[in-house]
Amino acid sequence: MGVDNRQIQTAVLADPESDDPVVCPTDADELDEFREEFADTTFWCGILLGGCGGQLTTRRGNVRVSHFAHFPDPDGLLPECGRRSRGVASADHLYVRAATQTWLRRQGHTPRYRYIDRDDAPVGSLVEIELDGRTLLLHMNPATPPDWDAAQAGDIILGPGVQVDHHTLVRRGYVNRIKFVSEGNQRVMMLGTELPHVGTDWDFKLADCTVDGRGRLITPVVTRVEAARAAAERTPVPRPRSEKTEGPVQIGALTRLINTAVQKKETAAVRQLRDIAQLQVPRCEGQALDHLQRAIDHANDLLDEQDRVRWRLFTGLDEAVRHGHVYKVTTLTPQVRRFIQGDTVTTPQEAGILQAADTLLRGARQQAAQKRRAADERRAAAVREREERRTAETEERRSRPAAQAQEQQAQPVTQAQERKARNRARGRVQSISGRLRREKLSAQQQKHLVEELILAAKEAGDHLSEAEQHKVNEWVEKIAAPVEEPGTANKTSPAPQPQPDAITEPAKLPDRLVPAAAAVRGALKKAARERTATSWNRLEHQLGSALPSLTNNERVQVLVQVDRSTAGDEPLLSSLLAAGDPHFAYQYYRHVLAALGLDAPDDDEDLRDVVEADAEQVFTDWRFR
Repeated sequence: MGVDNRQIQTAVLADPESDDPVVCPTDADELDEFREEFADTTFWCGILLGGCGGQLTTRRGNVRVSHFAHFPDPDGLLPECGRRSRGVASADHLYVRAATQTWLRRQGHTPRYRYIDRDDAPVGSLVEIELDGRTLLLHMNPATPPDWDAAQAGDIILGPGVQVDHHTLVRRGYVNRIKFVSEGNQRVMMLGTELPHVGTDWDFKLADCTVDGRGRLITPVVTRVEAARAAAERTPVPRPRSEKTEGPVQIGALTRLINTAVQKKETAAVRQLRDIAQLQVPRCEGQALDHLQRAIDHANDLLDEQDRVRWRLFTGLDEAVRHGHVYKVTTLTPQVRRFIQGDTVTTPQEAGILQAADTLLRGARQQAAQKRRAADERRAAAVREREERRTAETEERRSRPAAQAQEQQAQPVTQAQERKARNRARGRVQSISGRLRREKLSAQQQKHLVEELILAAKEAGDHLSEAEQHKVNEWVEKIAAPVEEPGTANKTSPAPQPQPDAITEPAKLPDRLVPAAAAVRGALKKAARERTATSWNRLEHQLGSALPSLTNNERVQVLVQVDRSTAGDEPLLSSLLAAGDPHFAYQYYRHVLAALGLDAPDDDEDLRDVVEADAEQVFTDWRFR
């Protein structure tokens, strides 16, 4: 049996006349995966590849790379085949159909493909794509020169290495090109446009291009060239005052216009004038040509830089839209729109990215508004429920005997109901403690409130923190202490009474806390713009010496001062602290709300919902501030 030493990297699938190509992986490990993927498929030395039509098998490489090899005939002889050491590019003409068929159909075309095979153009040299009476002719072989005057060719596209003479390139203004790059065991098409004195621009994909009704391939570069031509027809090159030196003066004026536009970085004007200048190159010579070409080079340098910035902006915006990063989309969209104001020609892909960004932002605004309305409704419902509950409890305490109250307390309840009841009782403890601290009450009023405080504390049980239980005990001891007779104050000095942890009014905020309040407000603004919740530990790490160590009461005082200037219809900036630190929300955020005259749900879960809605609205309100 003979050994097939021909290294064939490409084959077709299923039968010898197939136009469905495939590339053999060169890596041995990748070949194992390839064999598993195509376990039920046969490989052939395709006729359209210039092969013999024989069946192929994969050969695992030990010294050489892995490749396809021919099956020998029953006599053990290898078939005669001219394909030897042909690389992956030998099947590029077959990848044309796979790359363009869906793309053309989406544009309303019905493509039909023909692989020309004649003496002067071996198979694979020319690919015709018929589009409803028009023809795209792809030249894939450098040895087959294109016929630019052929009547049947609606548009000619050049493959890698196919040359075009300078005169033809200048006369046409541009030439479109095609090339393929490998991705796994497939080949991916890329399109480009070559301009005189500039070279080929490959910085766009198939989705950026279209085929118009005349069967012409329109790339973003072609769009700009045709726009420049139209502008040149509307705005002729400035004419000199004297007719004697017509040529040099016109070129000189055009050169000055280009240099001025480059200096001012007027991208649209530079692009238009650059394209006009390229059309003028064939009629120049000598020093005028040197000056004009130098101006064109300066224009190209600016446009290349602007195109790179443009690509980065649109790529970043596209990625942010696809991942749903609303804050990043909010930041990038104005930058993109400001950038394209100076260069309004956009590709279909760029227009699609902007449209997707606008759609995402509209949805985010609607969602934020819905959350805000839901939070307002929950707040209003919580206020109504609390007032109704207070009224009902007051009436119930006055009307029912103590035995009935104990009996009702002894009724079995579920674990969830007991937890909610204790949380509500804990909220009453906090509310009553706050009234005792803030309000000026008579002794009788204090005594009545302390009695309510004792009942609420018993109902809350172990849901009270040590600090909250300690404050309850302080008020009980204060009310139980004997009242001194008049005149006894001068005889003995009373023992110092524990002072309630009252919230200082903003007007009386200690001077040492004023800079801390300003620093905290600035940090919360920054967090709002960055759409991040925070915590007090994070603020201390972020602000350093600007935020000294504070007691919990001083933290509440600072936050009251921070949100004193917040409008009544806006959520508090300090909600970002409550959202980032649930312990802070449940223990101290209620004090901030109470000091600012705002209501808070008694239930911790309801409070958490309100905090999350407020934080989301803060992100929305501060994204442009």
